[in-house]
Amino acid sequence: MTTSPDLTRYLPPSEPGTYFLTRGGSLGVGIPGALGLKLAHPDRTVFGFGGDGGAMYTIQALWTAAHHDIGAKLVVCNNASYRILKVNIQHWFAEQGIAGGRFPACFDLHGPELRFDLLAQAMGVPAVRVETEAQIRPAIEQALATKGPFLIDVRIDGEVAPDTVHVKCGQ
Repeated sequence: MTTSPDLTRYLPPSEPGTYFLTRGGSLGVGIPGALGLKLAHPDRTVFGFGGDGGAMYTIQALWTAAHHDIGAKLVVCNNASYRILKVNIQHWFAEQGIAGGRFPACFDLHGPELRFDLLAQAMGVPAVRVETEAQIRPAIEQALATKGPFLIDVRIDGEVAPDTVHVKCGQ
């Protein structure tokens, strides 16, 4: 939800039927949604993007991908937080005239650090972790060279800047 504007800036959807997005702000559809799309379009390369918070809702879908050899390529945007919740509460703070409201501790996903590459490997899905820009291309090449499912755990910035994040339900 929070990384869709960045993704579509660099990979603009230009052909109907090639870009799918959840409606209404639900969490956890990135991984299972990508598996469903791969099953519906076995001849296409399917990349599914999701956040770390959402991935935690449906992490068992990695086992399903391995068990049934569903060759979707999965990207978890790992910012160690439920960023969409931070964005939403920030908007609420502004509506209520609350300056500098603090985020609840439960909006963060650290301590222990979540390693989606290791979780994927534990469930039988090959995976890599990307922490620098230079690691992105090799990770994508490795995903494309892998016959079955593959996961890329991309570490991204988790800061919320109210003037740069514009997320609306159903966006």
